[in-house]
Amino acid sequence: MGKVMFGLSVSLDGFIADKNDDVSLLFAWFASAWERFYEVAGDPLNECGAVIMGRRSFDMIDSENGWVFPDGTAPDWPVIVLQSQARASVKKGKTQFHFVTDGIQSAMTKAKELAGEKNVALHGASSVQQALKAGLLDEFHLNIAPVLLGEGVRLFDHLGSEPIQLERTRTLETPGATHLSFRVVK
Repeated sequence: MGKVMFGLSVSLDGFIADKNDDVSLLFAWFASAWERFYEVAGDPLNECGAVIMGRRSFDMIDSENGWVFPDGTAPDWPVIVLQSQARASVKKGKTQFHFVTDGIQSAMTKAKELAGEKNVALHGASSVQQALKAGLLDEFHLNIAPVLLGEGVRLFDHLGSEPIQLERTRTLETPGATHLSFRVVK
């Protein structure tokens, strides 16, 4: 069985997007480190079997063609969307969207079933926060951009009052970012 994980670019002060949902400053490192992409990120297109995201993230990527990355790549991962209102599953482009209304545990069960032996990836702050708080996350990778945004979408809010212990498994430097990997101690 694969791992439950996420990889996100983040500002030094902990934001994954600015107050206008702009991520360009957080991904500026990407252009100067493209030749090291697989060293930084692994092979997410082939290692991922399903993605869990919140409604806000879904609204940002939803299109008639499904989930299409800025470079035109369209992954064929099934996507489980956490939301409060029931909705039937829908296929758009290469993306099969499933909508779950009964929480992160239910979404995780569905994602693991769909992912098989591959990893379940989390996308967006809400799904990350819910999985961390519920003890469902195995590992994560942060690409830390050398910028302080001051406000925006904070990654590590709403985690509860109990400490979550981490083990650092890797540190990597590339032009424009520091990449840190952690395993969640369970």
